[in-house]
Amino acid sequence: MARVVVVGGGFAGMSAAARLAKLRHDVILLEAGDQLGGRLRGHTVDGVTWQLSPDTVTLPGVLRDLFRKSGRPIERVVDLVLTPGRRHVFDDRSVLDLPLGNRGDQHDAVVEAFGEDSWSPWVDSLADEWDTLRRSVLDRLLDERGDLDRSTRRALAVRRSLARLARRDLPHDQLRSLVLDNVRLDGHDPSTTPAFVAVQHYVERSFGRWRVEGGLPALADALVTRLEERKVDVRTGALAHELEVTAGRVRGVITQDDHLDADVVVWCAPTLPAPIPEPRGLPAIPASRTLITLADDAPELPLDLIAHSNPPVHVWSDGSPQWTLAHHNAEDPVIALARVGIRIKDHVVEQHDLGPAELVRLGHWGWTWQAWTTLFDRPGVGAGQRLGGTLFMAGAHAHPGGTIEEIGSATAVIADAIGPAPR
Repeated sequence: MARVVVVGGGFAGMSAAARLAKLRHDVILLEAGDQLGGRLRGHTVDGVTWQLSPDTVTLPGVLRDLFRKSGRPIERVVDLVLTPGRRHVFDDRSVLDLPLGNRGDQHDAVVEAFGEDSWSPWVDSLADEWDTLRRSVLDRLLDERGDLDRSTRRALAVRRSLARLARRDLPHDQLRSLVLDNVRLDGHDPSTTPAFVAVQHYVERSFGRWRVEGGLPALADALVTRLEERKVDVRTGALAHELEVTAGRVRGVITQDDHLDADVVVWCAPTLPAPIPEPRGLPAIPASRTLITLADDAPELPLDLIAHSNPPVHVWSDGSPQWTLAHHNAEDPVIALARVGIRIKDHVVEQHDLGPAELVRLGHWGWTWQAWTTLFDRPGVGAGQRLGGTLFMAGAHAHPGGTIEEIGSATAVIADAIGPAPR
């Protein structure tokens, strides 16, 4: 049995701790705050909570795998519900209600909106790239650039940018905006973002997007219960800031008032510990968030909507009166929505604005794509070689990325690399 210290009590830390405890390791989970859950808990203002990121997930198999390999299946803990899709509204006020999870439904919706369907064949073409990306990046530890051999790089067309892909392959401005706008809202430049990022559209069409009944806080609660069942030693109010490293191996974790011996450390906190050097990458600057509460008489909106105005606005809700608007606009995004026919201004009863600087203080938002090689600049790459395989990293700041699906894939790979404790 190894003594494993997991640092950070968000989704990454909880999922790593649950997996490793099921593998019979002695697991301690350190969380600097007073409760577990991190960003799953949302952002609360005066007792009202909003989600700062969409509360839906794709690849539900990642969550199913997490719960199955840490105890009881997810269906016995929380319900996953398939969402109907996403509404896209364009500058000319045309609307595309795009279903997710079914090719035929997407085809019919695109034909109805545009009179023909160049979208579905393009999404079809991403299947092989998704398979390659899954096998070569998501489902393994990356150590160095050589891990992606020449044939893999060719299959992923790593030097092609997302902007170039959209210009070349998509004939309509509206379809190009489907591919580019969400990337811009995530803080990336499409001209330096690799084209293989577009596989998300194949994944959404293939697997749909799913919502946890009760929202992401219900997922956090389910994981807290799982940690209790697995007898993980959870310590809140424990701010870890440094690793003890001896003879090229991690030997412990140092907190503000304690020292914990460790055979393995899984670092899931957004601030890297000494003596780990800062990555070469540039942190992503998130879009601003405007948090609003709508009155009962507000016009009915789909729970996931992107207004492809200039600049775009992403709108979502968990089904409550609380709505989150992500935008890069200097003006009030509620006014920007009115220009594309979404008139909710007179129905807003509460509004709070969070700028990028405030959001960065709340947590890490990943790293800006500067080219495909950004893959290798993220923390967590090289874990198999650095420090003798005694340090692993996962979370919004780490490889392969900050979505729930990416983090869940990372903790699965880490658990496989550490392996079960000897009987």
